Amino acid sequence: MSEIQPAPRPVTAGRAVGLFVLYTVVFAIGGGLAAGIMAFVFEAVVGLENTDSTVYAITFGVTGFIAYRLAQRVAEG
Repeated sequence: MSEIQPAPRPVTAGRAVGLFVLYTVVFAIGGGLAAGIMAFVFEAVVGLENTDSTVYAITFGVTGFIAYRLAQRVAEG
């Protein structure tokens, strides 16, 4: 038997802007932290500096998206 979900709240313009700002900040912080930590660990282990930034860009995007989706779920309840 499935639970009956309550109807979602309508999104007002103010709430939409607030959520956009929240999700953007969460995306940037989550992705930035993950990419920075990965760069630090990778350079410490391998001992190379100025490595290919594509790996860090992908890490930033993926981790930022995961953080965004988690924030979205929390905000929507």
